[in-house]
Amino acid sequence: MNIRLTKADMESLKLVAAREGLPYQSLVASILHKYTQGQLVDINEIKKIGCL
Repeated sequence: MNIRLTKADMESLKLVAAREGLPYQSLVASILHKYTQGQLVDINEIKKIGCL
């Protein structure tokens, strides 16, 4: 699979992955899996309804 990302997004992904101690490809796969399973939520939407 190929995906086009901005350089800034790619660097951000790599930084987050490094903080988590995993390869960035694994982070991307995890994010996509959570999204397709309905487990990925928008923190701003949660804040709007007062759950945080």
